[in-house]
Amino acid sequence: MSKDCCSPKDSDCCEDVNVNVEVNVDVTKIVKYVCVTAVLIVGIIFGTNCYNKMQSNERAQL
Repeated sequence: MSKDCCSPKDSDCCEDVNVNVEVNVDVTKIVKYVCVTAVLIVGIIFGTNCYNKMQSNERAQL
């Protein structure tokens, strides 16, 4: 059997509770980390493509 704690009969359970929640979103940090991540991903992709081209050129010269 479940108890409905918000019914008017049960006044002990339903007290006025003030809850204040504050959320701070620092957009500049989010943008900074997204940009750094994007630069790292592009660098990894560019680096692996260059490495593969160097290896294929080296194999072609042999």
